[in-house]
Amino acid sequence: MININELLYKISAIITYLEYHDGHKYKLYNHLCPSEDNKPDSDIVEYAKDVELLIIELLDYYKK
Repeated sequence: MININELLYKISAIITYLEYHDGHKYKLYNHLCPSEDNKPDSDIVEYAKDVELLIIELLDYYKK
């Protein structure tokens, strides 16, 4: 069984670590196939926060 509190705590710890260790400098694309003229428009911290929100949405969905 998944411990929800542990899951949310761990993703929060990962986000905190990334924020304090230059995670905003690790740039990523928000689309699957970037063209050659596009530049990264996101960073690893934003990705981790998005994952956290997706987990929360999934948990809310399955509570119904």
